[in-house]
Amino acid sequence: MRNDLCSIAAGAAIVMTAGLATAGDTTYQYDDGTSNILLGPPRSFAEFGDIDMLWGNYFFTETATEIVQSITFGVGGLSTDTTVSLWLFADADGDADPTNATPLFSTTVDAAGLGSDLMTVAIDPTEVSGGFFVAVGHLAELTGGTTDPDYPAPARFDPDARADRSWFFYDNDIPEDDLGSSGFVQRMDGEFVPIPGAFSIRATTTPVPAPSVATALGLGGLLAARRRRA
Repeated sequence: MRNDLCSIAAGAAIVMTAGLATAGDTTYQYDDGTSNILLGPPRSFAEFGDIDMLWGNYFFTETATEIVQSITFGVGGLSTDTTVSLWLFADADGDADPTNATPLFSTTVDAAGLGSDLMTVAIDPTEVSGGFFVAVGHLAELTGGTTDPDYPAPARFDPDARADRSWFFYDNDIPEDDLGSSGFVQRMDGEFVPIPGAFSIRATTTPVPAPSVATALGLGGLLAARRRRA
């Protein structure tokens, strides 16, 4: 039986799908693949019914601008509806706080049967620059009624990874356009977190060529075309 917020899940996370990264790509992550602690709404939230939950990691691009190509994530226990949403946010002020971040992309996938594996999902190539936030959402359904309330614990995290870049949100309906107005906001090293850590969420990016490189590539193509016509 899990405690009020976190529970322990046996097994280490392994990649379920073939990796999408290629040479020159960067994978942003804080977990080391052994993410065996789960987080979900506490039973004390039963008076609010089902809880919409969003959890994610904040990263900084290594270069000026990069293109996110895929999101990799792990989950814990899920509700009857095993759909999860994937979100990518930009944070203009780059302060490692996603509460004022702007959504850039979202999609939904079925995470049924994922267990302790990781799932990699290719997304529409999306540019990010500086601070960005990658998150997973899921509706935690209340079971047991008021007599024996319980929630699933869908968020999987690594207790040995840095916790100051991971955040989670609870609400009846998460306001993705204004995360800071969620009913409950907490960083993973906050006072209401019994076990700190970083979520099992990663992003893989490709670099955007610098203008000089792009120009050189364009001139090279133009010269080659002229030679072919000569």
